[in-house]
Amino acid sequence: MASTEEDLKAAYEFRHAVTRDAAYQMLLPSERSELHRQVVDHLNHVLSEEQRVTSGAEILAHIDAINEPETLGPLELAYLKRAAGHAIETHQSLPAIEYLERIRAHELADVETRMDATQRLGATLLALGRMQEAAHALSTAIEEAHAVAPQHLGSLRGGLAGVYMESGRTEEAGELFELAIQDSRAGGNDLALGRALTNRAILYRHIGKDVDHESLLKEALEVHRRVGNRSSEGLTLMALGGTYRTGEDNAGAEELYRQALAIFRELGDRPLEAQVWGNLANVYLVSDRNDEAGQAYVRALRVMRELGRRRNEAILLGNYAQLLQRQGRLTAGLAAGARAVSILESLNDLMLLPPFRAMHASNLTLMGDFEGAERHFQQAENELSGDANVGALDHLLPARFRFFIARACGGFGPGRDPAARELSMLGKAEATITRLRNANKAKSSSLTSVINRSVIKLSAHLNKTREQLQRGSATGLFNGGLLQSHAPSCRKALVARLLELAPEQLRWMQLHEPEVYAGLVEGIDDLPAPDWRSPDIPA
Repeated sequence: MASTEEDLKAAYEFRHAVTRDAAYQMLLPSERSELHRQVVDHLNHVLSEEQRVTSGAEILAHIDAINEPETLGPLELAYLKRAAGHAIETHQSLPAIEYLERIRAHELADVETRMDATQRLGATLLALGRMQEAAHALSTAIEEAHAVAPQHLGSLRGGLAGVYMESGRTEEAGELFELAIQDSRAGGNDLALGRALTNRAILYRHIGKDVDHESLLKEALEVHRRVGNRSSEGLTLMALGGTYRTGEDNAGAEELYRQALAIFRELGDRPLEAQVWGNLANVYLVSDRNDEAGQAYVRALRVMRELGRRRNEAILLGNYAQLLQRQGRLTAGLAAGARAVSILESLNDLMLLPPFRAMHASNLTLMGDFEGAERHFQQAENELSGDANVGALDHLLPARFRFFIARACGGFGPGRDPAARELSMLGKAEATITRLRNANKAKSSSLTSVINRSVIKLSAHLNKTREQLQRGSATGLFNGGLLQSHAPSCRKALVARLLELAPEQLRWMQLHEPEVYAGLVEGIDDLPAPDWRSPDIPA
């Protein structure tokens, strides 16, 4: 017979799950309920508050098994809050959504509890790209808040504005952010105020609204620091870095990103840390620090995939595609770009789809797949719904221009005829410049100087191409892009691809456009052969 505490534990400890489950099934329902009650009473008594939080889901399962909501309702609600908080803290999005939905529907949840749960539910759904569900939850809560909880309107409206922003509903988002800021100031809700100020500045930068984005973000930064909101401080530093990048201050952007990185590491926030790595990778990419860029993209992608952050994964893949192309991994670059577009399509993310389609279409143009590029350009035009978004047009129209130039000059790639020039495309290229110039004039924009420089460059490109084609050959161009803009590894991969898939085009180029051929092969002899065939994305 067992005589010590250790002996008793050994005597009643099940060594096999099957034995345990069989014994459990032999109990009467009332006996099972009593067993679960004893477990809840014991754990609730012996565990510290920290342990109750980390074990909240387990204890909640025992409460559910007792099935006495009339007597255990308060305890159930308490553990739903603990389980939801722990799930959010540990980035378990799907369990978090379940717990938050239960909190919102709980008959004992007061208005404060319901509003807080809805705010967190909206943010969690948004992070997963479930825009419609997020918008529905927040809109419903806003209706209730008007009647019984006006102090929550600022945070709820700010949350819904964020959903609209990432859904491409930019005008509605801007109006809601302004209301959220007014509500938050009136109610003294600095947490909501800081978030709304940050997100409004991000929106205005994206659509090119002519405001001082840096001042807006610095105001938000002051609010976050005043209330000690470290996570939002880091997010605002990231947004400020994006503003510096728009102004081509990559060194300043990198410094701000590193400040944000330090904050998220301190907080142990893996998804936001990964997001910073993605932003740093973009800085490395434009600074020709290709190895660092590749490592940062892979590091960020692995985290976002693990956590199911599909929107973030798409952003990373779309940008990573540009690096892969530069490194000569042409097919992998196309695969990454196509995957990014596919994810954004599944999320119906009309904020990001047009610019990411334009990037992918540019890569298709370089490969000579003019038909595939045209499909994506047309879809991007449809998704833009007019010229309201100057920022998106600044991504789309220069890529569209290069596409028309490529068709005017002939083009190289499987199925192309480099001698078949479509000179009428020069008129479309000119019309594209005019469209970009007019969009810039029609809307006062913070991107005015950037777009003006772009218009000047594109106009010079068009004039030079016209002159060269009149003389017989557009030197310095390959499928619409300047040869000097393509990295040597990319050019070596383009040559290897043509040599395997369309060798007659290389021979034609040598005979009829020797200057283009010379520019394509310049400085590539000693480079290692790139793996242009593999579709595998190295991440």
